[in-house]
Amino acid sequence: MSEEKDQLTLANLRKRAGLTQRQVADALGITNKTVSEWERGIGEPHLTISETQRLMDVLQCTFEELLEATSQSPQK
Repeated sequence: MSEEKDQLTLANLRKRAGLTQRQVADALGITNKTVSEWERGIGEPHLTISETQRLMDVLQCTFEELLEATSQSPQK
């Protein structure tokens, strides 16, 4: 297995939860373009505590996994 597949990324968390970018976006009240930018490292989430909790609920992940995923997402 490649190192890239072993890394925990936002895209991997989303796919693990069986969701599309649109489904994540709709659950958070944002655009799927924003989710795509987060996943590609073009932008990063700037969320309140309650929004962060909602994202964790949607992605079915822990705070630690979300933190790791946001630090592993590709950069520009």
